[in-house]
Amino acid sequence: MQRRGFVLAFVAALCACAPAPVRMPAARASEVLNLFAAGRGPADLCSAEGRAMLRGAVRAYGEEMYVSGLTWPALPGAEGSENVTQVDVSVLIAFAAGFVRTSDFQQPLRGKLALFTIAGLPDVISLRRAARVACADIKTLQQAAARVLIETDRMADMVASARRRGGAEAVERLVRQSERVERAQEDMREAAAVVEALIEAHRL
Repeated sequence: MQRRGFVLAFVAALCACAPAPVRMPAARASEVLNLFAAGRGPADLCSAEGRAMLRGAVRAYGEEMYVSGLTWPALPGAEGSENVTQVDVSVLIAFAAGFVRTSDFQQPLRGKLALFTIAGLPDVISLRRAARVACADIKTLQQAAARVLIETDRMADMVASARRRGGAEAVERLVRQSERVERAQEDMREAAAVVEALIEAHRL
């Protein structure tokens, strides 16, 4: 517990002089979040300006969702996790890496953030260590994890469609999509392995 507190305090100290989160309307925040999730953010996430942009987008969009009575982002494995989106995964990995802070989220979610995990990814503390020395690799991992979610969702849609329609063509599409899912999962595992190797290298 002391070790965890030290790491989080160190990250907070590093970020103390960072630019304040950029203020923006919810519609702009939604656009920014989708761009970051797609790897085309309006600013480099490895820069102070990029993180300020992302933090502002998380704050603005989260507040809009809270006013609408919704908890955002959805956490994998939690109630309603079937609604997890590419943006959710992208934002959660950004949080795990320390690019976004707990205070950027609405209160109902803050206590749950420290407990979330995404299968196949390094834990929160490890990602924050890695972010200090391998930001670009964290971004690659972020994109790979989001792609797994997209391809898995497509697979689920195809399975539902195949059950309704049947036929050899539907089966062939399922086989091809299954291969895409496997490739996406392998890419995520490889990206995670790179990050974990860098963590170990800087731990020595």
